[in-house]
Formats: sequence, C-alpha cells, structure tokens
Amino acid sequence: MALALQPQLRNMPVSRRPLVRAVPPIAAALLLAAPAAAEPRPGESVAGVVQPRPPAEPVVPAPARVPAPERELTAADVAAAPIPGYESGRVDRGETDSGWRSLGRSLLYVPKLAIDVVLSPGRAAIWAQDRYHLSDQYDRIFYNDAKTIGIYPNLSVDSALGVSAGAGFVHRDLFGAHEHLGLEFSLSNRYRQIYSANFATGNRLGDRFSLQLDAGYERRPHDTFYGIGNGDRVSATPAPVNPLLEPTAIESHYRQDRARVSIISDLRASRRLHVRVSGAISELTFGAPDEGDPVAAHYDTAGIVGWNGVRYGYGELELRWDNRHSTGTFEPSAVHSAGELASVFGGRMHRLDDGPDFWRYGLDLQKFVRIAEGPRVIVAHLHGEGVTGARDEVPFTELPHLGGPTWLRGYALDQFRDRVAAFGSIAYAWDLSQWFSANLFVDVGRVYPELSDLSVRALRMGYGLGIEAHRVESFLFEGSIGSSIDGGLFLNLSFNPVYDLDDRVRRR
Repeated sequence: MALALQPQLRNMPVSRRPLVRAVPPIAAALLLAAPAAAEPRPGESVAGVVQPRPPAEPVVPAPARVPAPERELTAADVAAAPIPGYESGRVDRGETDSGWRSLGRSLLYVPKLAIDVVLSPGRAAIWAQDRYHLSDQYDRIFYNDAKTIGIYPNLSVDSALGVSAGAGFVHRDLFGAHEHLGLEFSLSNRYRQIYSANFATGNRLGDRFSLQLDAGYERRPHDTFYGIGNGDRVSATPAPVNPLLEPTAIESHYRQDRARVSIISDLRASRRLHVRVSGAISELTFGAPDEGDPVAAHYDTAGIVGWNGVRYGYGELELRWDNRHSTGTFEPSAVHSAGELASVFGGRMHRLDDGPDFWRYGLDLQKFVRIAEGPRVIVAHLHGEGVTGARDEVPFTELPHLGGPTWLRGYALDQFRDRVAAFGSIAYAWDLSQWFSANLFVDVGRVYPELSDLSVRALRMGYGLGIEAHRVESFLFEGSIGSSIDGGLFLNLSFNPVYDLDDRVRRR
C-alpha cells in the first residue's frame, strides 16, 4: 500500500499536497508493521530455477586497540636510579643491610679489588678503543688506504728477554697476486737485536700451493739456561753441574748469535688438509753473556752439547688438518670458536759440522668448543715432541723445551728441556668487546729423558689470565700474566697467537 501511494503523491497538484502530508508517516508505519516479503533462500528452487549462493564476504579483523602514549620520563623519574655500571641487582628497598650481608661484602672486597686490578688494563684498552677508535687511527697512520702497504712499530715484552721495540715494513700485494713482503727489526734494552726478511708467493702459484722464503739474524746476549731435565730450581751448588747427568736447574745466562735461511711450502690437498714441506740452514754460536751469571759459573760446559757452535740443515714433512673457524654471524672471524686442528710431523736434522744426525717428531691437537654466544669457548690443547738422538748427540738448543708464552705459561722461557716434552692445556675464553677477548688458562706438562718415561707424576702446572686484541678479520696481539705451583710471576706480550703452530725451521 505504501509502495502504491508514493508515485501518486509525486503526481498530485500542489494545491492538494497538504491533504496528504500525513500519508508518508502512516505508510512508513504500515511498512514496518507488515511482514517482509518472503525472498528465496540461496540454494532453493523458485519456478524451477535454483537461486545462486552469494559469495562469502571477507572477514575483516577488528583494528587493534592502540594504547595511549605513555608520559615521557623526566629527570625526576630517574633521579634515584644507579648510574650505568653500578647497578646492584637487588630487588628489595636496600635501605638497611643485615650483619651477614655486611660480613659477606667485607670478605669479598679483597678478591673483588684484585680482579679489578687485574682487569683494569683490559678495561682501559676497551674504553680507549671505544672512545678514540685507536685501530682506525693506527691504520690511517701506518697503512695506505687499501691496507696493502704499511710501516708499523712493533713491541714485545717478556719476563726473561725484557722489552724489545722496533719497526717493520709490509707489502701484501707486491706483484698483484697477493704476494707478501715483510721486513722487520727490533732492539732490546739488553742489546738484543733481531733482523728478518720474508717473502710469500700468495696466489702467484695458484690457490692451492704457496711458498715462503725467510732469512733472519738474531743477537741474543742474555738468554737463560736452566740445565737439562725436569729438576727443581736451586740458587747454586758447590761444584759445577754436568747437565747430562744431573737435572739440577740453576738460573744462568749465555750469549747466542743465530743466522738462518729457510723455505716452507704448503700444498692444500683438500679443503682442510695441508701437506707442508720445509727446510732450513742455521748457524749458531754461543758465549759468555753481556750481564748476569754465566753458564760456566754453575755448569760444566763440556756436558753442554753444541756449546762451541752448531751448523746444521733441517728438513721436515708435516700433515696438518685445520678446521678451526668462527661460528656466529656477528662474531669476529679472527677468533676461533669451533673446530679442531691435528698436526703430525717428522724431520731430519743433518749436522754440517762433526756432530751426528738425528730425527725430530711430534704432534699437536687442538679442540674449540663453543658453549654460548659471545663467543664463550672451551679450548683444549695437547702437544708432544721428541728427538731420537741421545743427550750427548743433540745440541741443547734443539732439545724439546717447555716454558714461556706458548708452552707451559707460568714458567720462565725454556726452563725445562730434554729429549721428550709433553704439554696439555685447558682454557675458557670469552669476549670483552668487539676488539678484545679474555681467557683463563691452566697448563700442565713436563720433560722426560726417554719416551718410555712418560707419566703424570711430577707434572708442572701454570695458570693465569690472558687478554687478546684483534680486528674483525685479523689477530693483533696477546698479553698474559701467569704463575705456577712453583711460584713466580711472568708477564708476556706477543704478536703471535698462542694457538698458532710454530714453524720448527724458524725456531725461536
């Protein structure tokens, strides 16, 4: 009815419209009251025609409620908060401390102070690096923009050898195939001198094969001699000691002049397996030191093989499996955090003087286990070395030795030497920043007169703390402070990684 009235109202004359002005409300009321016309449902058949189903409407999720912005903090809100680095971690109000808490703090103050003192050089280095970007400044001062050519200073600190300082020149792309040329010299406060030159072929001979040539001269006027064997240190004895017969350790000194020419070849047989063939010719002379107690004051020099000088040639074959690597995407590639290294070698020493020839053999095993991000790493290291010649055939400088910044830290350099040396180490390493990492280490080992004498009795043990500096892709230097169960304190600073293998043809 309402639908029928609408067109009539539109067509009525204007004079009659006031009479029907009430019709639209009445029609609307009737329309609301009337039942709706039945419409066919989707899927039903009307006059034989099935009604199509309308497409489903997409479900639009309700918009998430956005909380009102919080009030910005002011200085008054954080006035009572501790400054960075002094957070206590306490969840109570902390207004008063119990007697037990005060006692615990008092007992822990001394070790806390000791740890702060030990770590203060590392913390100072981290602060200086972050504030002044020392590594970038170093590169800008000493290297070209491509970092292929540089003239740089070098510095080493050793408790036995003293402080050495010098300079070096390096060219890492001499002829365009990453050939390496290096020249170095250093002088010590004890008139120690070191000169060296080395050249490596880089990729000139291919990606799988390389050669290294090395020549050097060292004048060392204050090397230390502690006899032969695993003996305890004493201050002196009534009569000169024959080191071939008595393992008495007396600190004495001698001068050594060493000249060396060596060549090392490296063939990468597979991705991780290297076959290394090397050789060297060396000449050594010995004499009285420039200062300190001479060896002749405590030892019978007739029992020191090679005391009148040594000339020899040495050739060696080594098989090395090296799978050490970094694991984290954002961790420095210069820091090993996983993998292992296994090396076995054998070499022949041919005397160019009147002495007899003999063989040298050994192995080196390393395992890196990453236990957490950072990285946090457990490092296990085993090393063994021996010679076939008898004590009265092998020059004393060529006997396997322990002590110093590489083998058995916490003891003096080359404090123990004999025909067989065994060494083991366990260390925990963690990162301090992008540029520095630290490690706590424990070393054990000893030397033996025969391979059949190997045992765990009378082991020497050293321990200490090391700090390593590195770039993202390369090692810079490492310093360590160590002691041992026999006492003493030793400080070392080295530009050679402690876990890098020492080339025996370039033996220090």
